[in-house]
Amino acid sequence: PLHCKLLLCFNVCRVIELLDRLQRSGELPPPKLQALQRVLQSKFCAAIREVYEQLYDTLDIVGGPEVRAQATAKATVAAFAASEGHAHPRVVELPKTEEGLGFNIMGGKEQNSPIYISRVIPGGVADRQGGLKRGDQLLSVNGVVRRSGL
Repeated sequence: PLHCKLLLCFNVCRVIELLDRLQRSGELPPPKLQALQRVLQSKFCAAIREVYEQLYDTLDIVGGPEVRAQATAKATVAAFAASEGHAHPRVVELPKTEEGLGFNIMGGKEQNSPIYISRVIPGGVADRQGGLKRGDQLLSVNGVVRRSGL
């Protein structure tokens, strides 16, 4: 929603302003300031923001923007904790077509295990899109968390 986008833009501008102020004041040694800037500009930080935004837009939360933001933050942390030992979570959007999504899965309720991509079909939607690979774990589908089943 627009509120989330505006708040995010405000917060990013505020961080840039604070970094500039820290740089001018000399309160933070330059190597530490540079390390902080690298973290904020990293792909990992961008992935966190992307997962947060996707969850904010899709979670079904009753309450005002602050309640929604808190729930989204907790869900984002949970998504990253669930991926411990794996690549960080990312949002992959695949268009629904008559040919399907172009991947197979294994695991789920019947095996009492997480759901993993077992095969990306060559030339299929997922292969052409390029966001999924064999071994990826499905954390949610259409905003619904999937621990062990579809």
